[in-house]
Formats: sequence, C-alpha cells, structure tokens
Amino acid sequence: MSSQAIEAIYATGHWLLSNGRHAEASDVFRVMVLSKADDERGWLALGACHEAIGQRRLAIELYEIASVAAAPAVRCAIARGRALRALGRDDDAVEAFEAARELADAAGDSQLAELALHEGAAS
Repeated sequence: MSSQAIEAIYATGHWLLSNGRHAEASDVFRVMVLSKADDERGWLALGACHEAIGQRRLAIELYEIASVAAAPAVRCAIARGRALRALGRDDDAVEAFEAARELADAAGDSQLAELALHEGAAS
C-alpha cells in the first residue's frame, strides 16, 4: 500500500476518533496496522480507540504487539503504562514507563525519554 494511502487511512481514522466514533475508528486503524504494521501511529490510535470504549486490557495487548511490530514504539510503551495505571496496576505501570524511557534513550529521543520519566514519577 502506498504511503499516500496510509496517510489517507490515518487521517480518516483520526477524524473518526476525534469525533467520538471510536468503534468505526478502530475498524479504520485495524486496516492501517494490517497494511503497515511498522507504523506506530496506527497501533497507538487503535489502542486509544479500545481504551475509549472501555477495553483497556485489549488496548494494553495492542500496545505490547506494537513493541514488536513497530519497534521501538516508545509512544505505545508510554500509553501501555498509562493504561496499566488506569487499571490500578501501578507497579506494572512503573515498569512500563521505565522500559519506555530506556527505549527512548536507546533511540536518542530525549523528549520521549523525559515524558516517560515524568509519567513514571506520577505513578
């Protein structure tokens, strides 16, 4: 699939998500991750859709899949930590934020490393 088609899919899904149409957006983002599994944005948005409809455990699993499919997927690691914290799994959340910080450091992304550190401190 062309990068232009992926961008169109992402834009459509983002519009649906932004307008509270979470189930429809999840269908669009599912197409995106199946078409371009290494694009972290699709996984992050698909997870966000499932969180919005109350399926945090599924969202956590999607963020975990992204850690392999779209590695390093730092944003998904941070989102996983947030979802774990929302479920009251604070120790797991702290571990997720620490892993996200390490991934960000390894990728040389100081802004994401700082975000992961900040999120971990909030747990």
